[in-house]
Order: sequence, then C-alpha cells, then structure tokens
Amino acid sequence: MAAMNFPSSPVNGQTYTNPDTGVTYTYNSAEGKWKTSVTSNAFLPLSGGTLTGALVTTAGTASTPALQPTGDTNTGIFFPAADTIAFAEGGAEAARIDSSGRLLVGTASARSIFFNGYNNWTPQHQIETAGAGVNDGVRSISFTYGRANGDAPIFCFAKHRSDSVGGTTVVANGDGVGVISFSGSDGSEFVEAANIAVAIDGTPGSNDMPGRLVFSTTADGASSPTERFRVTAAGDVLFNTTNNNPSAANVAGVAISSGSFGGYISVSRDSGAPCEINRKTNDGILIEFKQDGTAEGTISVSGTTVSYNGAHLSRWSQLPGGAERTEILRGTVLSNIDEMCGWGEEENEQLNRMKVSDIEGDPNVSGVFQAWDDDDDTYTDDFYCAMTGDFIIRIAEGVTVQRGDLLMSAGDGTAKPQGDDIIRSKTIAKVTSTHVTCTYDDGSYCVPCVLMAC
Repeated sequence: MAAMNFPSSPVNGQTYTNPDTGVTYTYNSAEGKWKTSVTSNAFLPLSGGTLTGALVTTAGTASTPALQPTGDTNTGIFFPAADTIAFAEGGAEAARIDSSGRLLVGTASARSIFFNGYNNWTPQHQIETAGAGVNDGVRSISFTYGRANGDAPIFCFAKHRSDSVGGTTVVANGDGVGVISFSGSDGSEFVEAANIAVAIDGTPGSNDMPGRLVFSTTADGASSPTERFRVTAAGDVLFNTTNNNPSAANVAGVAISSGSFGGYISVSRDSGAPCEINRKTNDGILIEFKQDGTAEGTISVSGTTVSYNGAHLSRWSQLPGGAERTEILRGTVLSNIDEMCGWGEEENEQLNRMKVSDIEGDPNVSGVFQAWDDDDDTYTDDFYCAMTGDFIIRIAEGVTVQRGDLLMSAGDGTAKPQGDDIIRSKTIAKVTSTHVTCTYDDGSYCVPCVLMAC
C-alpha cells in the first residue's frame, strides 16, 4: 500500500480519496484534521503505508469498541469519557485508564474507601473481581518464571525521595520502602486488619541499605494495626517491643537478639511469669545448659519435684575498696567483710564485698572464688563467689583430705579438714571425692565438694 499523501495547506471541506481503498477524507479546519466516516463493515488497511496526522474515530462502547479486530466486533478499545481509555472483551469492559491516570481492572470506578476512608485514599491502580459461583481462580494472581537454574521470580518494591519519575534521590533512616496491607469491609469502608511493612533501619549509603521487616495486626475493637514483631537490620527479632534488650531497659517485650556475643533471649513483662516451660505427658529435662557444646547441667521435673542438676548457688561480689582485678585461683576460700558492693547509682541492700580468707577456722567464710565477671563492659572488677552446691575447693600442698571430710579455712585462701563431723559457722564444705581436678603452680590442688557456706 502506498503512503496517503494528503494535500498540503487544505481548506475546510476539502476532500481527499485514498487511491488504494477508495475511502474519502474531508478536512475539518476547526480541528485541523482529516476525517472520514466508514460503514461498520469497512476497514482501513495500513500495511506498509505511512499515516500522517491524527486518526480520528468514534468513541465506541463496550459492546461495539471503536477499534476492533476483524471478525471480533465486541472486543477492542473504546473511549467512554474524556481522557479515558477502556478495553472491552466479549462485549464487557475489562479494564480502563481513567482521567486521573489510574489503571482499573475489573471495575470502571475507582474506590476511595480504603484505610477507613483516610484522606479520601484512592489507590492509583486497582484490580477488582466479584460474583457468586465464579471460579476460584478469579481471586488469585499468578507470577510464574521458568529457567534451568535456581533463580526465583521477584516482586519488587522500591522507594526514592525524588518527586519525579526516574528519580534516585537517597532515602533516609525510618523511610518506608514497601507495605503489603490486608483490609476487610465493615459495611461501608475497608478497614485494615494487618500489614507487613519494610522500612530503612539505619543510615543508607552507596550499596548500603539497612532495613527492617515489621508485622502488625489490628486488635479486636481497634481500627488500625499495632506492631507485633519486627526483624531489625541487625537480625534481632523483637516481639511487642522495639528494644533489643527489654529486660535491661525494664520494658515489656521479647527479644531474640544476635547481640555482641552471638545471641541471647531477653524477656520482660509487667506481671506474671515472664517465661513458662512445660512437658506435656512425661517427666524429664526442662532446660539443658551447655558450655562449648557440652552439657554441664539441667533443670528437670519428676512428678511435683523440680531438680537443679550439676549446679551451685553463686553471687556477685567485689574486693575490699572495689579494688581492681588481681590473680585469685579458682576454688580459693573467701571471707565476708563489712563493705557493700558499689555499682554507680544502683541500689544494693544485700551484696557485701569479700576478701581472701586469712584466718584459720574463719567463721565469716562466704564461699570460694569461681571467676571474674567478663560479661560487663562497665563494671569490670566484679567476680562470682560460689556459695552452696556442687563445686571445687582449693587445698594446700601437703594437706590430705578424705571423702566426707568437713572443711574450714586454713587462713591462706585454702581449706583444710575441720577435725570433727559437726557443721559449724566455720564449716565451708564437705569433700565429695578425692579426685584432683587441677593442680596449681604453688602445689595447691582442687577436689570436688558440696559447698555449705551460710
């Protein structure tokens, strides 16, 4: 087909007939367009040709679209209103782009009753299906990807801070990135029941975009969602709190945190037990404690009895005057003194300081040295004193003990047999085995015992 060569500088009412099709066009000077009127059975073949100027057609309807394919007169494109394009399929409207640029699929009217009608909220793109007895497929959307690799299809949300399309202005800490919202109708408007949101969780930079994932639900009687848990940029999972250590901050919530040392769980609540553990049908271990992958102790239940296995009671303490750390051998006998431990402004009404016992038969024995507390970056001179239960105790070189011996302070940080089998104020422990667990450079050694400092 040859190009249609319309006359140049036409005047109103001037005509032009296409030599290939015989279709006559009339120039409309008011609109500046060549126009034609064809019958419903006529068509305009343009294959291989060039059409200059505008192609003007009637508005059409859903049942008779203005632009339609050969042999399918109820499917095509029509123009139901000013600045509106609609698509018909089988004589019914399937989708449209309205005068506000909104893409509407399955509906001709944009809804503005989302989020409790807040600010006349009207989503820019809307898809709607309805009808009784329709196939379940009408309520689903599918995105399928196929390739001989492990890649998955991607549904991408993206945010920038520019006001123009194509912008890439950097986002800021706290900016929302994407939200999936779930709403139900209350009879007059759609009220949000839950949402899943993503926000920036730190300061972004080049190829650096910290983010958090937040899950929220709407409580019974409420009209908007409340955050229930989040996954932070650091990998912490926080339930009903935004604090990654609620017990330390004295706020309610649960945090499963990656932490500085590999992970911890922090639980805090206003009243009631913060943690409950239950075995459904039988007795056995409730909690197992491990160190370096090896089980070291348990808490178990048998009927109405709870047992603490492989454990002893210990407490924090400090050296006289809050002195700095010095070498104290594990199992060394300690003695109470009339000084209270100090931790800044924190109140302390019961924990006193201690010294290495320096009196033979010391009635003020408090327990034995266990270890320095390495878990506090602020107060670095605290230590643990083992007081009651299974542990070890230090014996001087040359001193012999027997299983069953009651021990007292030897006055040099070690213990020695008490000499009788009466538990007294000076009694610190009972030997449970003569097995030597360790020997120190000064020749002193440790044996297992049951501590009974009181």
